[in-house]
Amino acid sequence: MVPGLLPMLIEGQSFIDDQDELSVLEFMEKYGMPSRINDEIFIAMGKALDFIDPDKLSMSVVLTAMNRFINEADGSQTAFLDGNQPDRLCEPIANHIKERGGEVVCEKPLTSIEVNPDNSVRCIKFADGSEITADVYISAMPVDVVKRLIPEQWSQMPYFCQLDELEGIPVINIQLWFDRKLDSVDGLCFSRSPLLSVYADMSTCCAEYASDTNSMLELVFAPCSPVAGSDKNWIAASDEEIIEATLTELERLFPTEIGEGATDGIGAQVTKSTVVRVPRSVYAATPGRGKFRPSQESPIDNFIMAGDFATQKYLGSMEGAVLSGKLAAEVVCDRAAARTTKGVRAVDKSVVPDKTRKPVGVRGNYPIAFGGGQQGSGGNVSHP
Repeated sequence: MVPGLLPMLIEGQSFIDDQDELSVLEFMEKYGMPSRINDEIFIAMGKALDFIDPDKLSMSVVLTAMNRFINEADGSQTAFLDGNQPDRLCEPIANHIKERGGEVVCEKPLTSIEVNPDNSVRCIKFADGSEITADVYISAMPVDVVKRLIPEQWSQMPYFCQLDELEGIPVINIQLWFDRKLDSVDGLCFSRSPLLSVYADMSTCCAEYASDTNSMLELVFAPCSPVAGSDKNWIAASDEEIIEATLTELERLFPTEIGEGATDGIGAQVTKSTVVRVPRSVYAATPGRGKFRPSQESPIDNFIMAGDFATQKYLGSMEGAVLSGKLAAEVVCDRAAARTTKGVRAVDKSVVPDKTRKPVGVRGNYPIAFGGGQQGSGGNVSHP
């Protein structure tokens, strides 16, 4: 690996950014790296970092992660919330806002961004017909949702046109409850399985699900569509098909505990399961996408772009979303204090504005319409 990684250590981020046009496999071929490195390391890293196979993943993603691992003391650590996200993450954030006089409004879908003659935001409109005005508007929507709401007046601005080059990658999250405790580790496990990305036994890793008698595995099923490297569109498959395929893979990972090869000849049995489809999750970091990521500061005076797809060092991830939000807040604070901001990131010259387009808007009331995860399909859906 040394010939390919030495330039990263010497040149740093500039070298990493220059590799964005190459896939992982193309980078390996360029630097004469043996194929076993892909089999032993890069397959698991690619699926964990962007739910995608190495032949479709930009090498800058892998190098960025490795650079973080090397240069940051806690860069390689993983951690879990001690409970479910609504209670342990979302509610404390909402309470923090409310305690300081803010308001958190839920179940009120956004339908349009209305603009003034000077292109600044006039207000945002909701599905119930109401409007809200503000001094500053910050979007934290997924890129696929933002693109559907860009006002016609902004549609020819290169800053917004470049978003057409970014698209969310499909992923499926699975939870399996078993009738017994599996021999698991207290941490996140990376997999080279063709179908599973990362997984963890939450009965060992998370306080809310702690149990000495029954395991609850949480898994990321990826890649799950042809665009990400799968030979099947698993997003369209039934829950039963997905669970069956997952258990087949788990038989290989837990050969003495799951399946007919288990010590007792029966193996651990699933007592409950959930399948959460996310057709558009983090942006697909295929080769050449990095140059199209926008800065948090936009050419619109009172509109700021957050979201993990906006420029920041942690790529498409929860950490990236948090950092992007902090960078968006910096823009607000700098402008309020009349400080010089970092400015709008230059748009790549390959971006050529097309004709003006009216926003198509967000259609439907299901969670996936707004970039979320969803259990069930058709009329029988729920939010996890």
